[in-house]
Amino acid sequence: MIVLYIILGLIAALLLAAFVNTIIIKDRSKLELPLEDDPIEREIFANEFSRMIQIDTISYQKELDNIGKFKELHKVMEELFPNVFRIMDRKVFDGGSLLFKWTGKSDAKPMVLMAHQDVVPANADDWEFEPFSGKVTDTEIYGRGTLDTKSTLYAFFKACDELIRDGFVPEQDIYISSATDEEISGDGALKSVEYLKKNGVKPYIVLDEGGAIVSDSLPSVKTPMAMIGVIEKGYCNIRLTARSKGGHSSTPPKNSPIARLAAFITECEKNFPMKTKMLPEVADIFKKAAPRMSFGYRFLFGNFWLFKPLITALLPMLNSYGRALLSTTIAFTMCKGSNAENVIPSEAYVIANLRTQPFQDVDESFEVMKKLAAKFDIEALITERRDSSPISSTSNAAYKYLLEIIAKNYPDAVASPYIMLGGTDCRFFSEITESAFRFSPVRLNNKELSKMHGKNESIKKTALTEAKRFYKDFIVQHK
Repeated sequence: MIVLYIILGLIAALLLAAFVNTIIIKDRSKLELPLEDDPIEREIFANEFSRMIQIDTISYQKELDNIGKFKELHKVMEELFPNVFRIMDRKVFDGGSLLFKWTGKSDAKPMVLMAHQDVVPANADDWEFEPFSGKVTDTEIYGRGTLDTKSTLYAFFKACDELIRDGFVPEQDIYISSATDEEISGDGALKSVEYLKKNGVKPYIVLDEGGAIVSDSLPSVKTPMAMIGVIEKGYCNIRLTARSKGGHSSTPPKNSPIARLAAFITECEKNFPMKTKMLPEVADIFKKAAPRMSFGYRFLFGNFWLFKPLITALLPMLNSYGRALLSTTIAFTMCKGSNAENVIPSEAYVIANLRTQPFQDVDESFEVMKKLAAKFDIEALITERRDSSPISSTSNAAYKYLLEIIAKNYPDAVASPYIMLGGTDCRFFSEITESAFRFSPVRLNNKELSKMHGKNESIKKTALTEAKRFYKDFIVQHK
């Protein structure tokens, strides 16, 4: 009985400590407001940017012979940013990917700014406005690529163009890398990396697409979160094949290929086979947000020292995003059986697309799938793969510099590192720098985020002016 009282006393003491900490950590700082922009500049930028959206630069593919669209975009950009094209050295790779160099006073701490030119296709039937109309409304610009990522492409080109116009010379060399095949995991950005390596360039900091300034990103958090991607999950496609002797559907056997595949998929769905673990970069998101949460959430997320095991167990159960943050994910995306409705297939397969965590890489994840598939007499084969990127430093001067510029330009936001669930061209640059960060200085809410690669993609006019201001500061303050 005494032992029970001691245990209950310890639990009470821990909960009391958590309760007191919840009160202490509450954010009591003065509410900051976003910086104001210039309404005249806002309209000019929107109409200029619309011209870039009107060019349907679907990802470059040689077999489609669509290089003309990218050449058209380059011509428009030369008209919009004449000073950049006049002053900066420019290299155009096969396929239209670009690498610009703005020579600074020093080459000791070069900076690389990135955004891709290509976009994914769009079905006009699903859109309120034509997806490549570049429609400008009172508050927004609509069109494929407004978010992903012509907005940042426009913003830093505009920032550079204005600085050159005003006679500014950067303290350090500035590079601009822009690929035409990011959306299809091409090698346009890799060509820039290879060129920089060949010329001995080791970037001090690289900034590509990734996180943004997101409102309502977490429950009860009203403060915008500036999410800085410091790692990308890996990518793997596994073909899972089941075989049989085939036959006529009038006398179906048990355990046919499709039945075994279905049982395997059901097993993966019901008893998730991958590890669940919280990386420090994921924990940081909640730790940074906790002081700004309502009391109940703050009690839970503000006391990681006590509740981390509980949070780690609960998050994957709450939604798919929680699962993606903490595990290698499995998505069954394609399948094929026989070529006729009345034939039992002699071979059927499904494709599983995995997004792997660094603590369970492609090889280990594949072994899990292969072992489980064997129980259903299913063969497993990797058809495509790439491992997760190295984790970029969050303790060096480059990261601290990025935090400073975010705080100055988005004083109402709180910045946090996080894990990228998808892939970007930034992963190539991890080979030549420890400071490859994935952050787009664009304000978004969850509804706007859902438009990326979806219908009615759009961006607020104010987001463009804010992004341009951010990039100007990012360049000017870099010493």
